[in-house]
Amino acid sequence: MLSPPAVSQSPAEESAPLDQRGQPGFLWPDDRPAEKETEHAASRVPRTWQEWVTVLLVVFGVAASLFIYLAPLPSGLTHAGKAASAVFLLCTMLWVTNVLPIGITGLLAIALLGLGGAVTPADAFAAFGNSAVFFILGVFIIAAALVKSGLSKRWALLFLVRFGRSPYVFATGLMLTSAIATVFMPAQATTAMLFPIAFEVARAMKLRPGVSPYGKVLFLSLAWGAMVGSNASFLGSTRAALALGMLFKAHGITVTFSEWMLASLPLVVLGIIVIPLILRVSFPREDVDFQGARKVLESAVTNLGGIQWPQVKVGGLMLLTIFAWIFLAGRVDLAIIALLSATAMFAIGALKWEDLEGRIYWSVILMYGGAIALGVALDRTGAAQWVVTRGLGEIRISPFFAIAGIAVAALIVSEFMSNAAAVAVMLPLGFTFGEQLGAAPVAIMLATSFGAGLDFALPISSAPNTIAFASGYIRMTDFLKAGAMMTLVSIAIMLLVAKVWWPLIGLVTVP
Repeated sequence: MLSPPAVSQSPAEESAPLDQRGQPGFLWPDDRPAEKETEHAASRVPRTWQEWVTVLLVVFGVAASLFIYLAPLPSGLTHAGKAASAVFLLCTMLWVTNVLPIGITGLLAIALLGLGGAVTPADAFAAFGNSAVFFILGVFIIAAALVKSGLSKRWALLFLVRFGRSPYVFATGLMLTSAIATVFMPAQATTAMLFPIAFEVARAMKLRPGVSPYGKVLFLSLAWGAMVGSNASFLGSTRAALALGMLFKAHGITVTFSEWMLASLPLVVLGIIVIPLILRVSFPREDVDFQGARKVLESAVTNLGGIQWPQVKVGGLMLLTIFAWIFLAGRVDLAIIALLSATAMFAIGALKWEDLEGRIYWSVILMYGGAIALGVALDRTGAAQWVVTRGLGEIRISPFFAIAGIAVAALIVSEFMSNAAAVAVMLPLGFTFGEQLGAAPVAIMLATSFGAGLDFALPISSAPNTIAFASGYIRMTDFLKAGAMMTLVSIAIMLLVAKVWWPLIGLVTVP
């Protein structure tokens, strides 16, 4: 088990400026002076067993892929399908082990699909022409403008300060802020934006890292709020855009911005309600002094000053973009709106090209191109149909239980790889399995995307969990105890929503 990083006062924190009342000022990461690199506690922990497991998985993946590719053709499978299956298995192992960056594995998938004859090189490279790839790029640029202008910081602080009456009310407010912000920007960006606030509050309250029950509640509220909120729209999770792109490629079906928000509404609302309840059950209530934390929040709000013109411009453009996504859906592609909005951010002076350095997750974008290419190859070559028929052909269950099985499988897979990679692996097989049992493609897509985002039990399973774990206030056992409970409750809520809510709104019938 890896140890969380030790939390101590850094030179930057010691030299924090004083505000007008002489209280320690609030420093965001971009505002802090450079610090000397310190050895991460985890680097001193022996990792031999992990390295051996990784090596064995990679060797197995390479050997199994070569065996599949070189073996005689089985009945009912073409050479192209066999090649697609081999590449799919290899890339799955690479995404699980993370030996290569996920984006490089995506590029490798495209190269091997063309080289092995699964699809033509032109078809493999055409995956990068999918609108989902450009939608994600546009969203990253828009999120960068929100952060650079300071609008996201201003909104977060002004919203949070209203919850400063007591520590547990503040934790709930942090969870709500995280969930709401994730409707408009990626979950990892939201968590990174709010993390300094939570950390400064914990430091002001003198909470003991890894020991304080309130510290665990505080940082899990931050992470879980972002994770639940990421299901609310296309903007909160890149896996949603990937799932939509794969749905359109496989079936020519589109889901609008408003349809997605409506489909996810009960899942998000009920998730927000149960988070404080599960945290209350999991960790004893701690009597802590919130006075110092309240001063930190008030200082941060004071230092904001008045709203600035760049923030007004970015906010207005963001509202216009959301309006277009909702009311122009079906007439204008979502990716086109995202790219026009991203371009407008430069036109109004909100961004310069250098502002995007470090804020565009190129590895995610490259992975998406490879994932979509893999999905297309598995579908066109009949490989997905062959695998499902051979492995699951004798299963006879209702469409609802098919959806439940796919959601749970996506959840399990996402505990060992990124959420988006889990969608890339599971959705092609899910489409085939679901259709075989009469489940609608839209229901399969939603169940896979939502299921892959309900992985609360491990710190490595999602970016918000990883960021919260890095605080040092949460131990691995805390994730397993509270996260497992949250995962089980969330998957039950999702299946209830699929059975009752989706047919009610006319999106899809789930028998």
